[in-house]
Amino acid sequence: MTSESALPVKESPVPGSGFSRDSLRRANLISVAWPELKIQQKASSFFFYEPTLLLVLSGRIEFSHVATSYELNTPTLLGVIDQGVDADYVKYPANDASPFRSLFISLNSDVLDGFYQHFPQYLAAARKNAQITTVELLSDIQDSVQDLLATLQNPLMSDERVRLRIFDLLLVLAEQRVHFLLPHQQGIFPRLSKLLREAPDKGWTARLAGDALAMSESTLRRRLRQEGVRFEQLLLDIRMHHALMLIQTTHWNLTQVADACGYKSVSRFTERFRYRFGNSPAQLR
Repeated sequence: MTSESALPVKESPVPGSGFSRDSLRRANLISVAWPELKIQQKASSFFFYEPTLLLVLSGRIEFSHVATSYELNTPTLLGVIDQGVDADYVKYPANDASPFRSLFISLNSDVLDGFYQHFPQYLAAARKNAQITTVELLSDIQDSVQDLLATLQNPLMSDERVRLRIFDLLLVLAEQRVHFLLPHQQGIFPRLSKLLREAPDKGWTARLAGDALAMSESTLRRRLRQEGVRFEQLLLDIRMHHALMLIQTTHWNLTQVADACGYKSVSRFTERFRYRFGNSPAQLR
């Protein structure tokens, strides 16, 4: 059985950087973060835009998805969350002296699509509907995660090698009969959400987004309407997701966080954040 001390944990921040030393990202492949929260925090209808792996290192998180409850409360249990899961959650710190801490790994949907192209034998076992699954963090899964993080930490490692490490982790999970949902790539929603998530600080309008996607604003809005999506609501949701992650993983002041989320007014940003999550950004620090 794996102990918490053997797991990857958030190190002290790099002075002046804002981010923890271990916040890692490879464009169009993967992002890794170590969120921390000192108080209880909850959210309703939290949408997972990418396939996600979640490991709680301290405290616990409770999910509610499609009338089913899930709990991650030990560093020996890995959460596997499909793209498209829309869940309510509550995060709880371990106690007053120990914040909620987790390892949050987001996989690019194209990487998962590539995995199923390389290993089509697992496609038949892929889930048909977006789900949350928990799996015991056995030694082979832990070793694969550690190898992936070590590869990400080495700037000399190519994207191709990072991709292979991700594939290895997906193969290890498949051996435990855990298979991500095949990413949804049809329609305008995946393209638009990816565009907005890549630059949440940009002054997006439907017209600018339409230009970036080679279509008119009216065409974009019509296609979104057909998919039951409003441009303004999607943009707000993506910005608030980004804000919540920055609050939990950086030491930026609120002006910096607001600016990174496309807000020039800190008060306006704070108002939006409080309305979405029930707490002001400062309360979560």
